[in-house]
Amino acid sequence: MRSGTSVVRVGWQRGGWLVLSLLACLCLAPASAAATSYHVFLCEIPYGVDAGSPASTEDVSYSTKGTYSEGGSFCEAPDGVMVARMNGAVEHSADEEGEAARFTAPDGLSIAGFTLWRYEQIGNTQSYGPPVTSIDYGNASSQIAVAACSWISGCSANGIKSVPLSSKNEVSAVSLNGMTYIEWSAVCAATGGTCPAGPSSEEDVYAADIDLVDDTPPTVSDVSGPLIAGGTLSGKQTVSFDASDGQSGVYGGSLVVDGHTIVSQILDTDEGHCQSLGLTNDGQRSFDHVQPCPPSLSASLTLNTGTLAPGTHSLELIVEDAAGNQAIAYDGTIMVAGPPPTGAAASATGPIGPGSPLALRGPANGTNASDQAKLTARWTSTTKTTRTTPYGATNHITGHLTTSTGQPISGAMLDITEDPAVQGARVAALAGVRTGPTGAWTLTLPKTIPSITLRIIYRSHVNDTVPVATATLTLRVHAGIALHITPHTTSVNHTIHFSGSLHGTPIPPGGKQLVLEASSGGEWIQFDTLATGAHGRYHASYRFKFPGPVTYKFRVISPHEADFPFLAGSSNVVAVYER
Repeated sequence: MRSGTSVVRVGWQRGGWLVLSLLACLCLAPASAAATSYHVFLCEIPYGVDAGSPASTEDVSYSTKGTYSEGGSFCEAPDGVMVARMNGAVEHSADEEGEAARFTAPDGLSIAGFTLWRYEQIGNTQSYGPPVTSIDYGNASSQIAVAACSWISGCSANGIKSVPLSSKNEVSAVSLNGMTYIEWSAVCAATGGTCPAGPSSEEDVYAADIDLVDDTPPTVSDVSGPLIAGGTLSGKQTVSFDASDGQSGVYGGSLVVDGHTIVSQILDTDEGHCQSLGLTNDGQRSFDHVQPCPPSLSASLTLNTGTLAPGTHSLELIVEDAAGNQAIAYDGTIMVAGPPPTGAAASATGPIGPGSPLALRGPANGTNASDQAKLTARWTSTTKTTRTTPYGATNHITGHLTTSTGQPISGAMLDITEDPAVQGARVAALAGVRTGPTGAWTLTLPKTIPSITLRIIYRSHVNDTVPVATATLTLRVHAGIALHITPHTTSVNHTIHFSGSLHGTPIPPGGKQLVLEASSGGEWIQFDTLATGAHGRYHASYRFKFPGPVTYKFRVISPHEADFPFLAGSSNVVAVYER
């Protein structure tokens, strides 16, 4: 339940002279976030070590009424800003001529509170034609002003333009109920007259921290897998499911055994967008995208039943969205077998596999399970054991499991391990796959997977430590890089700004080295190096020293390094025209 200071409602007749009780100072308590809400940052991240890094603006729209007004997002440049300005070069007519920028919460979400970092100024103080800058919030039935600046209220400017994230630039509203948009604008508020030509009026927003409410839990279907299929379990067992959430997106999954969370993980980081930045003090997650997590996905979780005591245990599968809404997808019991021998008993028996007593090996792994099994594995796109792809490609593996005489081994669990191609990495287990009625099996790798060596393993009995059949495949992935440049047209002694992201994880400590290259029609020439931040983002700038006209092409290269599990990669190419 949210609590906080109620918002003073300010009457403002935007089309005329009436501007009542405009707030010069907002003394509001920090928002107390809802239990099912999350924070999103717009334009720039306002806190922490990444303060000033660009954030998403895809849910901000701009509307111009009349002429010589401007609006738009320039958030990828240093000291980025979302602009709403009424150009002072010409007279402006009444009836709200000017520029407005609006953040609109996606369908199914509402705004619980917000803080904006803004600078505003009034460019013309003629009493017969006052411009007005304002910050408002509302929904389809009401609009409320939380801050405004006009000549008639004695305001000419608010904030510090040279320090975008200064506390003096903060404007907040809390304990909102059912609000769906925030708007900032610079308009002509004259009645039946004009706002004369003069300096521009502006309401520029550098960053926003918006608390979004999501009251809808995710939907989960097709829950299946050996973990919940019944029977006595041993070793690692998986449960698979499909999940969807059209609001904040599907965030994580958990396995709760006997009331204790044993497994908890993000189901799809979506290239880092679905990883909380952890920059709030109210216990809620924070992201740099409005809808940070995938709207739907297929996933699986693995439980090592060998860590549980023999006997019956309660089991819950819980799936949650980015806001913390939870859906209990499975609530039942599982039966766990006794663990294989350890310590002196294990040393006495040695490795468990073909030739070991059946009492130690446990149940057969699949119908027609055999110690003479044959396992095949191949990429669907090539017969070679090594596949090389760009970042973000879809990679499918298929294969068969049969006896030595060709009978299918169906319903068998195959273990999958990955050995990332990065210095010092440890071999890790991926979710296993189960063979079908014909012994066939398929595996689709995550699009964010790095360069790895995959080992597919079949053990003919569930407690075996010695596999009876294996297959190995190798994947090599080129680094993926996104490049943005502003502006695309420039001239001598002016500067262009580079920004973007290096995809994939883990980013090396201290950042991944990147190389900036340029070409004017011939070979590519290296002109700068830089390092990414902890989340793979980067920024750079270049000042032109010689006059044009000439068109340059720019790209960013990620060289191969031993501590980054991707091959060398190149960004998209961006052209800049120098006049």
